[in-house]
Amino acid sequence: MIRQAFAKGWTYALVTAIALCAAYLGGPFATQVALGIAISAIVALSWDILSRTGQVSLGQAAFFGLGAYSFALLGDFSQIVAWSGVVAVCAIFAVLLGLLTLRLRSAYFSIATLGFSLSFQVIVVLGDDWTGGAGGITMPPLAGGEPTMQLLVVCGLLLVAMAVSDVFLGRQFRAAFFMIRSKAELAAASGVPVVRTKIVAFAFSGVLAGLAGAAYAGLYGYIVPTDVFVPHWSVMPLAIAILGGMDSTRGPLIGAVLLRAIEETARAWIGGVGYQVVYGVIIIVFIAVMPMGVLGMLKVAAARFASRSDRLAS
Repeated sequence: MIRQAFAKGWTYALVTAIALCAAYLGGPFATQVALGIAISAIVALSWDILSRTGQVSLGQAAFFGLGAYSFALLGDFSQIVAWSGVVAVCAIFAVLLGLLTLRLRSAYFSIATLGFSLSFQVIVVLGDDWTGGAGGITMPPLAGGEPTMQLLVVCGLLLVAMAVSDVFLGRQFRAAFFMIRSKAELAAASGVPVVRTKIVAFAFSGVLAGLAGAAYAGLYGYIVPTDVFVPHWSVMPLAIAILGGMDSTRGPLIGAVLLRAIEETARAWIGGVGYQVVYGVIIIVFIAVMPMGVLGMLKVAAARFASRSDRLAS
């Protein structure tokens, strides 16, 4: 327990230190990179929380966009109202969608959540009286538009997402999630409230994705439907979690950093839009070579090193 607490505390301290260094010691480029990594990590953590119940969601873009538009529409009142509205709207829609879809399994659930995302883009475009339609909508910028404060706010949201992830990795939820993922019928027979547990995970997953969307919208003070209700925000968190290591808090953090490093390297070498092809190929190679992600590979390497050290000592 003490070792686990120390490892978690070290992770939180490292994330905070990096954010402070990027905010106060780094230049504009470092700040923008850190913002991108933090928002990507929040969405990846939101996806990973739901995946622990065995559900592969392709609907994170829906909650990302809901959060962005809720923040924009409520931003004229106050920041407190805007953030509270994001949480409330995303939680309500997540629960409703959960009640409709969480009894579905495998590809059926994924298709249903993908359809949910695509339908919201159409609704936003048609509801131009409220949403600005295809032309988008403006809002007060996050933290007054000051990049340093924006990074600190987004880092705070990332720490919240990490804390939620760690709670769901705790004793109270981890065993239930594992049983639901492995054999839902056995979990139900053992007294685990399967549907209710999935809905709780879905609600927190949706809220975290919505908070990331609100932060993303607030960075620019302007959004259009094709910025937020797009498959990118559904596929990207999946790729990050797989790259870094699923069913963990540190895995999506590692994956977010790694994905951004791959993206920047490919863009620098190739430029234009061609870098996205190489970027995609590299992700596929990483997933094929390291199915457990970077974190899983490191754990395996550490276990082998410890085993070899024990043999040498004896």
